[in-house]
Amino acid sequence: MKKLFFSFLAVQFAISISAQDKPQYLEVDYQMEVKLDIEEVLNNVPAEWRAAVQDQLKMEMGKGIFLDYKLKTNNLESEYKMQEKLSNSQSGGGMIANQIAAMDKEPLFKDLKEGFYLKPYDFGKAYIIKDSLQKFDWKITREKEQIAGFDTFKATGVMNDSINVTAWYTPKLNFKDGPDRLWGLPGLILKAEFTANGADLVITAVNVAVKEDEFKIKKPSKGQTLTEKEFAEEMKKLQEQYKDMYGGGVDSE
Repeated sequence: MKKLFFSFLAVQFAISISAQDKPQYLEVDYQMEVKLDIEEVLNNVPAEWRAAVQDQLKMEMGKGIFLDYKLKTNNLESEYKMQEKLSNSQSGGGMIANQIAAMDKEPLFKDLKEGFYLKPYDFGKAYIIKDSLQKFDWKITREKEQIAGFDTFKATGVMNDSINVTAWYTPKLNFKDGPDRLWGLPGLILKAEFTANGADLVITAVNVAVKEDEFKIKKPSKGQTLTEKEFAEEMKKLQEQYKDMYGGGVDSE
């Protein structure tokens, strides 16, 4: 009897381990709100174009700038991609939303197991940034907030040595993933707030779907592979070339 009991325990343990090894799949819809200072935006528009675009920019920013993304993750690899279907606030073809969409149209691939990401860009020439995922030193607090039907906890961290990030994660979904390049908390990140390139960004999950069927996560492969630092240097060279070609740039009024 004792031998039978321990055999039963061994079988249950094996089933438990097998269930833990089985991949899980999530699809998460996020909406990113972009908040900008209108005066700073206009200062970056050449003086000769300012009068023509300032009313349109003010109207777009007054309505709010929202872009939709989808995260597909199996807790080992993930894809974070802007969705082509635009929200109502973008239906008029807002200048800022369209520029962001043109820059960010390619999906971000994260390999959570190996700790790197891939991000393609195309500027007439194809590039792929391949670099290490940042290891965040998250500080978890007791603050709670309900997001997309889940109880979440607040955590704070620093991105790229200087950008303060506030994230809200749920332990109910045991995925160490999140929007954009954010990851590493003991649960899926459902909301993130930070400031980058002069814009205040708020990324919030609006729907979470647990998938039973496996889906493919495509790994980008086309383009010249550069680190993030090398890519920034390449973009700086391209900007200088455009300035030389068009004989201008941003004025300093």
